[in-house]
Amino acid sequence: MRGLLGITIGLAFLAFMSYGCSNRDREASQPQAAKEQAAEPGTAGGEQDISTAGRSHWGDKCRTHFYYVAPGESASLTFEAVVDAGLAKTAREEEPTLRKEELEAVGYSVSCSNRSVDTFSVSFPVWVLSEPAFAAKENERILYAPLSGWKVDWNRNGEGTIVKAPGADGKFAVGRLPLEKLLGNRSAIDIKGPNGSVYSLTPSQKTLTEEFHILSVTFDVTAPKETVLRQNTRRAGVSWRDGGIGFGRIYDRNNERYVISGPAHSRDCFD
Repeated sequence: MRGLLGITIGLAFLAFMSYGCSNRDREASQPQAAKEQAAEPGTAGGEQDISTAGRSHWGDKCRTHFYYVAPGESASLTFEAVVDAGLAKTAREEEPTLRKEELEAVGYSVSCSNRSVDTFSVSFPVWVLSEPAFAAKENERILYAPLSGWKVDWNRNGEGTIVKAPGADGKFAVGRLPLEKLLGNRSAIDIKGPNGSVYSLTPSQKTLTEEFHILSVTFDVTAPKETVLRQNTRRAGVSWRDGGIGFGRIYDRNNERYVISGPAHSRDCFD
């Protein structure tokens, strides 16, 4: 159907779009809460039919921006990604390396006009277990775990945060479960502890506050006047030694425009 373009935007594609560290192009690391949040909005994976007729920008604000640029047209394109504290600090203080060779090779002009980092704190509920007998000694590794399908992250004070449970992966995803759903038909969680003893522990809920950083980068892009029909994705972006952010393009034959896509995120995605 004219005006429809199937574009695969699964998580693997988004990882492919993220530029890496220095010359090694490693994917920028993200805090766990951001990874958990990213799995929820929109449609994860598969194809989406995107009508480009009459639009210059479309997307899921918590997943992907799609910008539509006509041959020979110039546009300012902004992309955002959740990054760790190390990359946030580096991005504030150091100029990035602009990676544009792939797009320049097919006639694009690419420059970076602006970058910023938004740092803020968000509080989430989590489910925890407490057992003083599980407190670890110096240099001791804590391995006490419940049944298969569960995972608990223990600290040295004998408190464990449930980071995986049946139907929920990640401490904040687990924290959103009501106690009845978390426990299922159980009244407690059985965990084998020191000396092989089995402890029946009932979860309690607490609030955990974490700091997050959203890196925002604006690129000025001019598309080539001569239509580039090659369908393989071409990339560009910026990178620091700790990671980076990037985007890619394909050509929409039906609407005779380029579709330039990259990561999207905002504070609203943590609600």
